[in-house]
Amino acid sequence: MEIRYKRDLNSNYMILTEENPKNESYEVRMITENRIYGLLPCIHQQYEGRTEYYYEITGRQSMELLYERRKLNSGQLKGLLRELLRILESAGEYLLNPDHLLLGPETIYLHTRSEKLYLCCYPGSEKKIQESFLDLAEYLLGKLDKSDAEGIEFGYELYQNALEPNFSLTELLHRHTETEKEAPQPAVRPAETVSVQKEILEKTGSWKNFFKKKNRQTTLEDYVAEADQMGSGTALFLKEEALPETACLQKVKRDGLFLRSLSTEYPSFQIQEEAFLLGKKKDSVDGCIPAPTISRIHARITCDGGIYYVEDLNSTNGTWADQMQLNPYELYPLKAGMYLTFASVEYEVEL
Repeated sequence: MEIRYKRDLNSNYMILTEENPKNESYEVRMITENRIYGLLPCIHQQYEGRTEYYYEITGRQSMELLYERRKLNSGQLKGLLRELLRILESAGEYLLNPDHLLLGPETIYLHTRSEKLYLCCYPGSEKKIQESFLDLAEYLLGKLDKSDAEGIEFGYELYQNALEPNFSLTELLHRHTETEKEAPQPAVRPAETVSVQKEILEKTGSWKNFFKKKNRQTTLEDYVAEADQMGSGTALFLKEEALPETACLQKVKRDGLFLRSLSTEYPSFQIQEEAFLLGKKKDSVDGCIPAPTISRIHARITCDGGIYYVEDLNSTNGTWADQMQLNPYELYPLKAGMYLTFASVEYEVEL
């Protein structure tokens, strides 16, 4: 599946192309003529023998990017899964095929401020939702904070249960909700969590068979689980005893790239890493530019084969290379003396 991106005057789009569209007129009408809870707004255009779907991603960033530098804790993981159930229920009310919901971290988007979850309904998808969810569970396990024992235990249980053909996400969340209710609670506890959870559990949809399974008694032994995200999206699971951490090979030092700020108000950056994130959210980027016009995760500088590239990461106010505005996720080669503008903040490239 090829993914392209485009920016116009007001919006950013993720574009998916279906080369030989099937007769899915009902589903296409549903996703283009309705604002369905938790689904990215979509418009489509038909050309010779193919259909292009434009999904609006303005003000949103992909899960893959948002968690590139961040880790998930137990509460965040359960919150994502509860929201996923709500979106699946909403899609079921419109009789959408659950197999057409893309669950890859590159196609799942979160609002940049509220981090509300959004999925993409793509009629050309041929992957079963069971397989898609298993891949998502593996990815999420690799993004868990290893210091959060509860999160690691829940993530490992989620992955192990997702391997079963009759896996029930609803049952798993309900079981852990009951456990949390029995445990001592802090004095202040949001009341909405339990009520929303019960409402979700009482509903059903066209996808319900995927989340129902027979009763099963799960016994977990003491273990230490470590999952490091790999380039291919796979994860490594270690049980029983923690092995010594693998030592990373020392990278060859190089002079790198220097971004010289043209304003004394904002910092300059010496970049020697192969990937360097720029934005205003300190805990999610490598270089913080504290300007109000800068997005939380705004752009990325990467090095490939000794050549540096700049890439706009679906920022709100855009990125320019020598006064040419870049499309989201477009790799643009950098040269000495070139000027980069991130929203309203200007830099000069020194190599």
